[in-house]
Amino acid sequence: MRGTIPESRFGATTAEINVTPMIDVMLVLLIIFMVITPGLVRASLPAAHTAAYERERHPTLIIDDRGMYSIDLGRRFEAVPDARLQARLAAVYAGRPDDHVLYLKADKNASYARVLTALDAARQAGVRRIGAVTEEPAKARR
Repeated sequence: MRGTIPESRFGATTAEINVTPMIDVMLVLLIIFMVITPGLVRASLPAAHTAAYERERHPTLIIDDRGMYSIDLGRRFEAVPDARLQARLAAVYAGRPDDHVLYLKADKNASYARVLTALDAARQAGVRRIGAVTEEPAKARR
């Protein structure tokens, strides 16, 4: 047993760190965190398999992969510059007093900041509900 026997009998003593207890403790902590963590996260995500995209009924704000905005009003596309996004959305919803729903269709490569800017402009324009448009499943496209 190194480190515990007097130096005079077997030579110089050496000090070593015994890592086995430390590894045991780390594994126990890892297991505890793995068991507890799923209980801490309370997220209920909706399924999108049966959601209907009512394109003609509500306006759609589109953000392309370059971050450019356009509005789809019943298959009529209109490019909107950044500075006029909130004003244009407010004008669209001024003619729709009972409709406060906007669909948001953002490219997967659009930056998160551009999407948040669009959401903020929509909220300031009076939009109360925003629906995210996703790709249809391969079975539904046939």
